[in-house]
Amino acid sequence: GDISAQLNDQKELERICLRIKNDRNPSVIVWIGTCTTEIVKMDLEGIAPKVEKQIGIPIVVARANGLDYAFTQGEDTVLAAMVHRCPEYKDCNKNSKEQNKESPEFEAQTILNKESSFDQNRLTRSNLVLFGSLPSSVASQLNLELKRQSISVSGWLPSQRYSELPGLGENVYVCGVNPFLSRTATTLMRRKRCQLIGAPFPIGPDG
Repeated sequence: GDISAQLNDQKELERICLRIKNDRNPSVIVWIGTCTTEIVKMDLEGIAPKVEKQIGIPIVVARANGLDYAFTQGEDTVLAAMVHRCPEYKDCNKNSKEQNKESPEFEAQTILNKESSFDQNRLTRSNLVLFGSLPSSVASQLNLELKRQSISVSGWLPSQRYSELPGLGENVYVCGVNPFLSRTATTLMRRKRCQLIGAPFPIGPDG
């Protein structure tokens, strides 16, 4: 029906997503476009915001070129697409300052920040986001192990909840916990200007 143009793409996708919503109640739905023709993937990206608004669940569209990125490296494809949905780290700080600027302590705090700029910079550089899909129990163990080594993890990609995606930006360090996440690593560096930490597997990506 799809090939013979007998179905309305948007209505059909909306119907499928509503069924997923009723059956699974997910926090996010991912569409993976595996068709070689790029225009089909562009159609998906155009339809996604409309369906997202209708069903009330975020929809992430991942472009998969070839069988590698669609299946064997599907994790890399989805995470790279999800990077674009992460908030900007600098905007997070800006919003926090704007919310507190009317506070009587804001001016004093601003002066204090200027006087302790070195400590502020050192604190900012400690923002570490790990990327790679792991069971929550394994992620918790890794967080605890790194904490024992005085390394604090500020966020995960993906996060346990879609609404808790980590803020990304120039002052954020990122490190992969699974192999074959090169597309995600490249997207983090080029699109979000994050600083990649290279580490041998199983702590970091091997390529």
